[in-house]
Amino acid sequence: MLFLSIGPENSRRLSFWRAAVESAGYTHASITYEALLQGAVDLAEAPACLRICSPGEDLQLYRKLLAIGEHPDLESLQLVEGQYYPNTYWYKGWANLLDRLQETIRSNPQLEVLNTPAAIKLAFHKLHCQQQLQLAKVSVPKILLEHCQSYDHFIEVMQASGVQQVFIKPIHGSSAAGVMAFRHNKKRSVLYSTLSRQAPGKIFNSLGLSRYSKPTEIRSLITEMIPAHLMVEEWVPKKSHGGKSVDLRILVIDGIATFVVPRMSKHMITNLHLGNEKGQIRELEESWGVGLIEEAKRQAELAVKTIEGLFYAGVDVAISSGGNAYVLEVNAFGDLLLNIFHEGKNTYQYALQSWLKRKGL
Repeated sequence: MLFLSIGPENSRRLSFWRAAVESAGYTHASITYEALLQGAVDLAEAPACLRICSPGEDLQLYRKLLAIGEHPDLESLQLVEGQYYPNTYWYKGWANLLDRLQETIRSNPQLEVLNTPAAIKLAFHKLHCQQQLQLAKVSVPKILLEHCQSYDHFIEVMQASGVQQVFIKPIHGSSAAGVMAFRHNKKRSVLYSTLSRQAPGKIFNSLGLSRYSKPTEIRSLITEMIPAHLMVEEWVPKKSHGGKSVDLRILVIDGIATFVVPRMSKHMITNLHLGNEKGQIRELEESWGVGLIEEAKRQAELAVKTIEGLFYAGVDVAISSGGNAYVLEVNAFGDLLLNIFHEGKNTYQYALQSWLKRKGL
């Protein structure tokens, strides 16, 4: 059995998967997205298991995906490391590439795929993904606004709904890029985000959380982010532990919630790459009770089951201060959990073992 991976040459996900495959005695081959875009790859040469990896943050690949997505001003667009760009055209190009892959897989009976292109495409569309979960009765935060078209209309919707705190999210993206946590009432408004303005008309994404309290600053930032197609969800007050806000990254592999990693922060945005803390699940089980954790795992499993074609996925689940579990997001590439083990195996080794077991190998 040959194992194929598609991903950037410097992809850590690809490297960890390759190491797991080769240590198990199987052959691994990798394909770059650049080679795929040039049409220089034949995926139908032999029976194979295909793993599609994240395209990463390479600016040259980003530009090529913008081109496929028919960005109207690509020639004049200067890409700068760290600057935030609305991902509408990037997603259009990424979806186009995934559609091409889907056709290749469909026409090749020798090729099996871990996460299908169609499932990955859905997971990268936060609005459509959450709507599908909602229809399947998965517990998700209420969507207040599918498309924020202006700051004033957005505030009107909040006031009409009687909601005073929300999360504002670009519908395409990952790693909390562009996400804004917003509180608003008659007395004051405050917004938290990794976004910062370093020059007029230029917004940068950082690894630190900024706090904005001036109404003019908040209005300006949200208005400048509107081209990113912002959706608005109710802000679920997360249950705390040790004085820190907590949510769970739950890695579901072959339908089973296998790895559960608490993400703990002094702030409301808990992504680990922002320097937040990995908690211990046993401590939470002792503090909160096993029942709450099991319900979070059940919701994660149901979410992945709802999206056909995901062999593995990282599901972000918040348990509210009232004890209810909510699926915040499904990540098709959410298995990069460093120094986390289950039954002595890391996430990639365990996923490989599960896939081989499913195939009777």
